[in-house]
Amino acid sequence: MSGIVTRLVAGGASVTRGLLGIRNPQMLQSTAGFKVKSRLKLRCKHCYFIRVNGRLHVECTEHPRHKAREIFNVKLLW
Repeated sequence: MSGIVTRLVAGGASVTRGLLGIRNPQMLQSTAGFKVKSRLKLRCKHCYFIRVNGRLHVECTEHPRHKAREIFNVKLLW
């Protein structure tokens, strides 16, 4: 009898979590942001340069932590 109750409670908890939108924090994937550097370099064979809005960026298909971008020149704003 207690096995049935345990299964019902466990099933109800998972349904409640699904309805409330509560996720397991281990399931969330974090993404690496851009590092801002004055000198950019390619760190591995998968890295490549691209130019976005007049600024150089380094993208990497293999290691997202290699992403970097140039410092924005504030003098260009005026």
